[in-house]
Amino acid sequence: MIIATKLHIPRSRSSLVVRSRLTRRLHEGLDRTLTLISAPAGYGKTTLLGEWVMTLENPVAWVSLDQGDNDRTRFWAHTIAALKQAYPSFDQQDVLRHAAEDPSGVSLIAALINGLHRISHTMVLVWDDFHHIEETSILQGVTYLLERLPLHVHLYLASRNSPALPLSRLRAENRLISLEASDLRFVPDETTEFFAKCGGIQLSNEDVATVQKKTEGWAVAMRLAVLSMHEHTDPVSLIRKMAGTERDISDYFFDEVLARQSATMQQFLLYTSILDRMKGELCQAVTGIAESHAYLQQLDKESLFLVALDEWREWYRYHHLFRQFLTAQLKMREPRQWQTLHMTAGKWLEENGYPHEAVDHYLAAADYEHALSLIEEMTPELMTNEWTTLCKWLNAIPDTLLFARPMMLLTKLASQYLSGHVEAATDGYWQAVRRLEEDTDPLPPEEAETLQAGLAFLAAFRTFLDRDFEYAVQFSHEYVEKHPEGDFFIEFGSDEDGYHPVWDIYVSDDSLRLAEQVLTSLLSIWSETRNVYFVAHLYIDLGKMQYERNRLVEAEKLMRQAYDIGRLHDHRILATIAALWLARIATVQGDEATSKHILRELTQLTSKTANSRLSGKIASFRAMLGRMHREEKPVRQWLRKSRLRFRDEIPVSMIKEYDLLASILAEQGKFEEAAALAERLLFMARETGRQSDQIRLLVRKGRLLSLQGKVAECMDVLEEALALAWPEGYIRTFVDEGAAFGQLLDQYIQLRQKQHRRPSHKVPLSYVKRLRRLIPQVERKAGTLHEATVVVLTAREQSVLRLMETGMSNKEIALKLNVSLATVKTHINNIYGKLQSKNRLQALERARTLQLF
Repeated sequence: MIIATKLHIPRSRSSLVVRSRLTRRLHEGLDRTLTLISAPAGYGKTTLLGEWVMTLENPVAWVSLDQGDNDRTRFWAHTIAALKQAYPSFDQQDVLRHAAEDPSGVSLIAALINGLHRISHTMVLVWDDFHHIEETSILQGVTYLLERLPLHVHLYLASRNSPALPLSRLRAENRLISLEASDLRFVPDETTEFFAKCGGIQLSNEDVATVQKKTEGWAVAMRLAVLSMHEHTDPVSLIRKMAGTERDISDYFFDEVLARQSATMQQFLLYTSILDRMKGELCQAVTGIAESHAYLQQLDKESLFLVALDEWREWYRYHHLFRQFLTAQLKMREPRQWQTLHMTAGKWLEENGYPHEAVDHYLAAADYEHALSLIEEMTPELMTNEWTTLCKWLNAIPDTLLFARPMMLLTKLASQYLSGHVEAATDGYWQAVRRLEEDTDPLPPEEAETLQAGLAFLAAFRTFLDRDFEYAVQFSHEYVEKHPEGDFFIEFGSDEDGYHPVWDIYVSDDSLRLAEQVLTSLLSIWSETRNVYFVAHLYIDLGKMQYERNRLVEAEKLMRQAYDIGRLHDHRILATIAALWLARIATVQGDEATSKHILRELTQLTSKTANSRLSGKIASFRAMLGRMHREEKPVRQWLRKSRLRFRDEIPVSMIKEYDLLASILAEQGKFEEAAALAERLLFMARETGRQSDQIRLLVRKGRLLSLQGKVAECMDVLEEALALAWPEGYIRTFVDEGAAFGQLLDQYIQLRQKQHRRPSHKVPLSYVKRLRRLIPQVERKAGTLHEATVVVLTAREQSVLRLMETGMSNKEIALKLNVSLATVKTHINNIYGKLQSKNRLQALERARTLQLF
């Protein structure tokens, strides 16, 4: 849920002192990565930033943070919304889809960085009140962002303390501007101007010195002094009475300000201090004062520590220090009102469509029944991705209440685990188990059975996410035995499109042998339950395994079952994933008509829904097929729409798309870019332990080495891929590479047979020969070269061809041969014509086939 007022840049109505020495420092931040304003409350951090951004020509993305933003999803959602609001060309949806596709959050930040790169002009992002952010995963994400932030993007942080970010490194690299309390203190000239402009008070040099000594240039103390002086005949004597800590000084002056108000206004201030943000109607409900809206306007007009949260001055908040003072006074003067006021606020917020804020007030009032009922209603929405918020709320509710509502206790344990509090989830699990065993306060039989089944489900779910698949089978069996319907948490982890990234953990990515064993068991357990979405994911995973083993009939049957579930339940993502696999199977079986029919149907489906995730999957699939069939149009369309670049940050959820990009770059003759990208992808695959990705990327690396003429290195990498693949029975990863890859296998087989190569990994030659037999020879369609065709190249064309093989660019070839770039392009076009090829990769492959090297 995006709160629009958090994206508003706070602005003051009163005339302010122009602090040129500070705004100059802020302007210097436009040449740095990070500008950090770090000082305690009341030093004018927000005011300074708010006034500075008004001087900029470019728009600014602003987020006012609070304690609730320690939820990782909420933090980044508000950040992305602020960027979209300030910079309409920023592709918000392309970034947000990674929140679902990669629950770790890393892919989202990688996509965010790529999105920022695609906007060329200066961008400024402000995070105000950053001290509220304590969640480790968010701080890690911000660090990742800072390390890779584009040069034209500048981050400004206002915080009461120094955040846990790599500040020393940024400072050493001259990428940090830092303003601290000592910088923000008012100097004598600014103090003189402040009292004159804000209070109409002319201070002598002696008075200024007194103010400086007593307030130490602390902005909020000076502002309070100005407000208080109007009521005193000797205002400077008031300054001289100041003593003690900053808190003592602020309380002294706040007391002065409060005492000047009417009894009704004092009650209004005290009662509304419980609100994080407020508007007239809410204040009226809490205080019972009919003129609440007029009171807010009066406070705003008098600049009485009220901050407007929107341009229409409908929503407000108190200055943080003033609110702290008021709540302390409320607890001291009317302690019994605290709970009543929070309950009243909660009720109004719930009835007027602000359920998140209502829950916070119910919890503050210890009204756990109301809070729990509202949380229960919101749980399906929160289970989409706001696990941290759900965890925080349920942690605040006594376990005795949750134990009486087993599904909410189970939800708490799931939220703890998914928000990173693994030890707390483990402890809570065993406490629930012990309580059931001890039976000292027994639950009704039906609820006890629900809790027992739910604990088994959570164990199955956790072991599945932890990729401990054998235990996942064991606990799944226990769960379904206790609860045959199997319908607990069917919707959890699904986004607005019904996508379930939480189940997108493919056993076949780790081990085909394990997949065959585990998936068959899981399907036999779950197939009769109501959790059809999980069953469909299992069908897809088992289908992937069968496809890789080249069992195409079995793979087609499984994908068809997943597709039918997706269509029957209007689950577009599941139906699309399964349909794309069906199209792929049809293609490799030579049934082009079926493949094209499936793609046409999918294109019509996505055109009606305008779903970028679905259309992206279809476009990348079309590009993959286009590359296999040497069709340039779908490849060009995908490159243009995807806007992927080899220098991009790579979201883990997009490894396959960037692998496709590496292949296309190689075919375009951009070998260095392709090789650099493939190496990064291979590193990521190894880091994440995805064996299937590792094998495929090793194949990619081997082909690139071959194109660069590095035969020995190519054979080493190829053998490494084969060694990983052979024990698991991988086939299609190699066979789908086509005839060009078959030639590499021919080379490997010949080297082994002639004993010119001693294998460094155990790879049976019979396995390699089987792969080679399954790869078709080059098709002899009209317009392609017969292997017996005689091609005559000139001496210069032969030289150019050999240099192309080394991976040189056109410009490098021109320099090497001491000819113009235009001459080189003419020779290359002649070579393409004689070899009937469209690009470098085709030309080099056909040249090898015809033994022109």
